[in-house]
Amino acid sequence: MGTHNGAPHLGAQLQSFVDQTHDAWTLWVSDDGSADATRDQINRFGAAHPGRLGALQDGPGQGIAGNFLSLLMREELAGCWVAFSDQDDVWLPHKLARAVERLSALPDQRGIYASRTIHTDESLTPLGESKVHQRPFGFGNALVQNVLAGNTIVMPPETTDLVRRSASAALSAGVPFQDWWVYLVCAGADVPVIYDREPSMYYRQHRTNALGAASARRLDRFAKLRSRVYARWFSINLAALDQSRALLTPAAEGLLDRVTEWRSRPRLWRRSPSQLGLYRQTAGGDEVLR
Repeated sequence: MGTHNGAPHLGAQLQSFVDQTHDAWTLWVSDDGSADATRDQINRFGAAHPGRLGALQDGPGQGIAGNFLSLLMREELAGCWVAFSDQDDVWLPHKLARAVERLSALPDQRGIYASRTIHTDESLTPLGESKVHQRPFGFGNALVQNVLAGNTIVMPPETTDLVRRSASAALSAGVPFQDWWVYLVCAGADVPVIYDREPSMYYRQHRTNALGAASARRLDRFAKLRSRVYARWFSINLAALDQSRALLTPAAEGLLDRVTEWRSRPRLWRRSPSQLGLYRQTAGGDEVLR
């Protein structure tokens, strides 16, 4: 779990861990400079549930991705099952059990799990479910879109160690989002994605979300597109991937080279993104990308 001034909603999330039907879990927390009661709540939780709190560490002050990835780099988490958690959501009781069951059915447990979510308002009143992704998951999609909700991600040991091997490059480059980075690395390494259409959690929407999912955020995302914030994120991700080439398949490495060369050309001389093999999950998304 990554935290930062999460006290108003943290208690409900912590209780949802206790309510999991899968009982074999430990909470590891990186708190990035909270000035409220977040750390006190976590310490009280650890005291009330002996053996459940693995660590509460100080975050690196490098944003949301840095907070999560620095925690993932702890030696104690090598070779472990890992589930990412935000501080303000509420997990459904079956979340961990369902993810472990689905991943355990894969050959060699090599894969990554993510699911749909139930969007709610700040008071956890349901607003609707997240959309269903219709197109294949893959590196061409991951390069231009993150579709794995980070607050639902669960990784078995092999996938955890793969992402851990990439974490230094990601931190050095300053990747914007840990879940997008995980999707990039896993897609680039041809790790199977289990996308569960059954929601696993309540995704609380409020004004302090780092990047909310509700439709009210669309104008904010369009503003980021117009101001070239997305283009800057894309450049950062490409730089981090360039430092992680040893983890990519030859096909993914070839696409990375083609995209890097394509972006170096003047705009009028570029082919369309789809001709390179880049795509988003909808036709409208493809048009925005173009």
